[in-house]
Amino acid sequence: MNKLPKPIPRILYMEFILGRGVYMREKKQHQFLKYMALGDSLTVGVGASFLAPGFVSNYARLTEAELNARVFVDVYARSGIETGEVLKIVENPCLHEKIKHANIITLSAGGNDLISASKVFADTGSDADLQESLKECRENVGNIITIVKELKKDCGEPYMIRILNLYNPLPELPLSDKWVRLFNRHLNSFDDGSLIRVANIYSIFKGREDELLSRDRIHPNNRGYEEIAYTLLQLGYKGID
Repeated sequence: MNKLPKPIPRILYMEFILGRGVYMREKKQHQFLKYMALGDSLTVGVGASFLAPGFVSNYARLTEAELNARVFVDVYARSGIETGEVLKIVENPCLHEKIKHANIITLSAGGNDLISASKVFADTGSDADLQESLKECRENVGNIITIVKELKKDCGEPYMIRILNLYNPLPELPLSDKWVRLFNRHLNSFDDGSLIRVANIYSIFKGREDELLSRDRIHPNNRGYEEIAYTLLQLGYKGID
């Protein structure tokens, strides 16, 4: 894999702005972009080594290099939270101005919903909680998107939403892959090919768990987070470029 590009030097950035007024690209010109990262432990970067960034920082750096723009990141995430708790973050009026002006929004959520329901299934043998969790997950993600769209409606700033689908860290467990794919079917349904795109993390990690997972066998390692960032990059920047 190619190494991540270095961040754009500030001097070079100023030369672009002061010397030519715009960036030398045929696409829309940006001096800076605001990136809001929402979600769970993946957005936090759990599993990466102390000095290595998670996917959020990697993706911000890749975006800077791709769009020749400074990217300013706000992270609103916590390890272990489910989609309902991410929805509460988005519902918080204190963040609405930040959401209005965010150009890039990423969302990692749903894995903890599945894990919680799976624990109940292991105890009871009934998939009723999994079915209910699946339904709630889709509703919560849908509500998150609805709130973002409503806040952005009259803002006038270009923006895009990127959602991470789920990978299966425990493929050896019976039925685990079935339920991950069912959750992903719902998450993938939000991809409209334009404003909202879903990064297919499931396919990136499938069969490469030993290579891409950290020692806890749940979260990505440094390489795994790099792969997530590159997958997001490959979705393009329709809506802001």
